[in-house]
Amino acid sequence: MSTANVSQSDTVPAGFTCRALYSHADFRMAEAAQRVGWELRDETQIIPLHVLLTAQKNGGLVAGAFDPAGRMVGFLFGFLGLQRDGRLKHCSHLMCVEPALRSQGIGTALKRFQSEYVRTQGIALITWTYDPLEGANARLNIGQLRAFSRTFYPNLYGAFDDALNAGLPTDRLEVEWWINTPRVTDPPPAARTLASWIESGAVLLNSTHSHGPIRQPSDHDALTFDAQSDYPALLLEIPAAYQTIKRESMASAEAWRQHSGQWLTALFAAGWVITDFSGERGPAAADARSFYVLTRPAPSELIESGPL
Repeated sequence: MSTANVSQSDTVPAGFTCRALYSHADFRMAEAAQRVGWELRDETQIIPLHVLLTAQKNGGLVAGAFDPAGRMVGFLFGFLGLQRDGRLKHCSHLMCVEPALRSQGIGTALKRFQSEYVRTQGIALITWTYDPLEGANARLNIGQLRAFSRTFYPNLYGAFDDALNAGLPTDRLEVEWWINTPRVTDPPPAARTLASWIESGAVLLNSTHSHGPIRQPSDHDALTFDAQSDYPALLLEIPAAYQTIKRESMASAEAWRQHSGQWLTALFAAGWVITDFSGERGPAAADARSFYVLTRPAPSELIESGPL
């Protein structure tokens, strides 16, 4: 299978490259990248060389991001899957970036490389899951890459013992990335502020408050909103820095889990879709805010209806 080429100039720091992996040395580096990127403490959670190699040889994708010295600093793994109607999709299972190099465009570059690689296979849909409370991931997946979500899985993987997930249910959103649609191929729209969304008629669903260095959902907040109401958009606040909340208070982290899970379950059941993301910084860490934007778009706005 031929490899896909993607320009790195506008998505990754100068001198960094993304490419598919093929050699034993490549796959050994991928094993090591998982340990670092996911801060794994359990060796059984590492996807080993023989699985990565087999997936790459049979239609999947194992890719790495490399610094100018040739060191792997990011890793991505996906494989072929099936949509509900039996058509092929690409299931993107794992991506990680070395902690010291996050927020520098490396994750975006890996996803762009993945989309070009999958497009050469004649496949139009890539799906993956992520923690709905990780604001940085939401910004990348929904705000920048323009994927969308209408599926929530409570505690999808059960208990994990890695640094990012230990001690809490592994709730996940599944995102759909229809890579040939104008939503994805056109430049993303300018990010909008909370005030801009509200001025246009969006409704803020949940209330939060500052509690020391963190924000947490208000105790009295309940699912009192009529999800069938005809509003142009809904806003659901999530933590701007969930890992900070976990370090400060596991009780607050658990409260966010329950709070967000109830809202997402109800909203998706009523036909709302997460189609955008809004984030704002503040003078203090606790003042930073992150919001999902939910709408009821026509399927033609999101999904490629033609043959894959």
